[in-house]
Amino acid sequence: MTSNMKCLRWVPVLVVFAVGAGCSGGGEAVESDPETGRTYYGSVIDLDGAVDADGLRSALEEGGRAAVRFEGEITATCGKKGCWMDVASGEDTVFVRFLDYGFFVPTEGVEGKRTIVEGEAFFDTLTVDMLRHYADDAGESEAYIAAISEPELQLAFTATGVMIED
Repeated sequence: MTSNMKCLRWVPVLVVFAVGAGCSGGGEAVESDPETGRTYYGSVIDLDGAVDADGLRSALEEGGRAAVRFEGEITATCGKKGCWMDVASGEDTVFVRFLDYGFFVPTEGVEGKRTIVEGEAFFDTLTVDMLRHYADDAGESEAYIAAISEPELQLAFTATGVMIED
């Protein structure tokens, strides 16, 4: 067997591992504490030192991106998969996605709940196609989706861990 053929023997194993790793989460909690009413998705995170959206904006003034922990109220989640959520904090709504789609949050039933997310904050320009995709995920009407005609600059966040409190 040539060295290339030996390497190919591992390809199916690696593909199975990679696919399995990418499918974890699906709204499944990493840890749930019924006593405190807190459920964690992705990494279990420290809850101390979380900022609101004003604190997020202040952190972004220095370099355009910032590793932070922030808190707010969930206003919506992706109804198809749980692969994003909108979090209201102060005057802002922050669009939160999850690092490498490595985990997901529930697709329903968490609106109005307090959350703390940990990861990286930044400003992101969403294209018309992406805005339409997210509107479709959220179950918006065809007319609403068709009316989206301009890109949008948003306060965005890539989370490594999420806590949702009942």
